[in-house]
Formats: sequence, C-alpha cells, structure tokens
Amino acid sequence: MHLHNSGSHLNHIRTNQFSAISLIAISAIGIMGCGRNETPAEPTTKEIVKVNPDPVADFKVALVTPGPVSDNGWNAGAYKGLQDIKAETGAEIANVEAKTPGDQESNLTQYARKNYNMVIGHGGEFEQIALKIEKDFPKTLFVIPSGRKIGANTTPVVLQLEDGAYLCGMLAAGMSKSGKIASVGAEKSVPVESVFKAFEAGAKAFKPGITIIPTSYTGDWENVGAAKHATEALLDQGADVIIQDLDAAAQGVFQAVSERSKSGKAVYAIGTNSDQNAVMPDVILASAPIDIGKAYVAIAKEVKAGTFKPNATPYNMKTGVIGFVLNPKLLDKIPADVKAKLDDAQKKITDGSLAVPHENADAKS
Repeated sequence: MHLHNSGSHLNHIRTNQFSAISLIAISAIGIMGCGRNETPAEPTTKEIVKVNPDPVADFKVALVTPGPVSDNGWNAGAYKGLQDIKAETGAEIANVEAKTPGDQESNLTQYARKNYNMVIGHGGEFEQIALKIEKDFPKTLFVIPSGRKIGANTTPVVLQLEDGAYLCGMLAAGMSKSGKIASVGAEKSVPVESVFKAFEAGAKAFKPGITIIPTSYTGDWENVGAAKHATEALLDQGADVIIQDLDAAAQGVFQAVSERSKSGKAVYAIGTNSDQNAVMPDVILASAPIDIGKAYVAIAKEVKAGTFKPNATPYNMKTGVIGFVLNPKLLDKIPADVKAKLDDAQKKITDGSLAVPHENADAKS
C-alpha cells in the first residue's frame, strides 16, 4: 500500500448533516497503518462533530482514486469496496480517477458541492486536501484510507497491512532456497517501509539467518518497466522470493519473476493489497489482501444512520480487513511444516497473542 494506497490508485462517490456535540478532548492514537497508513495524529480540531445526526434517506457516496481501478491492487480493492457500499446500503455511487493534486482537490470539492454524504479520497495523499476543504462542506464526511489525522468531518482509515506482510515474510523464508529474499516498492514512505519491516520480521522469526536484500524503490506506482528492471536486479543478487507494494507497476515484478522461473530457477513473487494470486499463478505464492470494503461499509452504515464520528479505529487481521491467502495452484510446492507454522501464526495474530511490529512514527498535527 502506500501513502495514497496501492496497485494503481484513484476513481469514485452526497447529503448529510453534521451537528456539533459536546467538546471532547481526544488524544492521538499511535497505531500504524498498512500499506499506505501512518500513525494517527492529534485531532485537527477539539470539537468532534457527529456525522449525520439524523438518518439519511437519499444516501450518496463517491470514490476518488489516485490510479486506475483496473490495477488488480490498491485501487481495484477500493472500487470493489464502493460496490459493496452500494449493495449493503443502497447508496447512489460515483467514482473518478485523479492523479494530480489539482485534480484530486477538484474532484473532492465537486462531489461535496453535489451534496455527497461520504467522499472517499483513496490514499494518504488526499488527507491534506480534505482537511483544507472540510470546513466548507460540513455535511460531507471525507474518508481517507492511510490517513493519519482526525478532522472535524474527515476520518482516517487505519489499515494494518503489516499483519499480512508478517506472514508473507514467514512464507518467503520458508520457501527460499538461496537464503535471500527481497522487496520492491514505489515510494519510500513510512507506510510502505512499515510493511516491508513486518515482512522482514516474519522472515527472521521463521529463519533467523535469512538475508534480506535492501528494498528497491522505483519512485512510481504505475511504471511496469521500472518495477521489472528493479526486480531483475534483485533476482541477479540471488533473491528467490520477492514481495512488492506497488499498484499497476506490480505487473512488472510478476513478469520478471515469471520469466526468470522459465529459465529453470525456482523463484517466486508475493502479492499485496488485493488477492493477486490469479494474476500470474505460476509464480505468485500468496497475497496479503486488504478487504477495504469491510471498513468502507461499516463507516457508510454509520454515516447513513447518523451515528458516525471521525475516529482512528485500526483495521487489521483481527477485524477481517487484512488477510493472508496462499495460492491454491502452488500449495503442493509449500512444505507441510511451513503451512503448519503459517497457520499457527495466523491464528495467533488474529487472536492477539502474536504482536506484529507496526511503525509508530511520531505524528505531526
């Protein structure tokens, strides 16, 4: 995931009424988000507003993504989540892709002016825009996955993708024959680094002597060629299992691994943000998907009912939003003892007895 949140990002989302309730002082919640999340900071206002003090009859939700919803990753997951909102609440929905900050502000503003009750800016890059314009649209709730600040009518969605990444690390260590594993990311941001650190922690928990080749950052979420080139370089260094946190550019990682595997070398890739196992089933061992729809639907139902208040509730493996899915087509490649250890660790993460490391960077208001 990223600062805006993953795969290729951006596309989608009407009328609410907020009423101020009694002043409540709330403190920062130091929980790190997955893929694109950061630690929630102090509220931008001491006055917490209650979104939709009354139930909404004509409910409208819009989604704005930073990349195409066809990316099989971060943005695709958001679009599915939008469809889930429609199915669960009967909302009128809309979506659009906006890559530049100017277009992102324009689209958030346009949906708010059209009295959309809930406007999702799918990624941390939308946060400052939402906090800037929220005062002009008190009847609209702005929802920011990978956000880190609670506003008057802006709420972050804290996604702890690290839970899934930890298990990916265990799997990588268990499958590596060379003793070297690696990662490819787009932006070197706190959310992405946190995912890769959890991957490393899981790998070392499984095999302390495993070598983690430093992450290769491409600087672009959608450049397939750059991702492929970076992956080839890591394969040349001996890495035989590679995880990625990219959007559309993830295809480049999968292509490079697939081509190398055809030369007779057993090399594998790992998906994130969505279940990418079927994208290239010959080499993708597993995926750590984010079921963002569960979080979006939960928020939408409260907004429609008139009970929602901006908050920084974490969504993780325990809540069912973060997952870990082995590729059924490669199950016979995974040793029974590795599967057993993964199953045990997943149960412990879910029940809270295994604490996955999350980046608790100091948040700034």
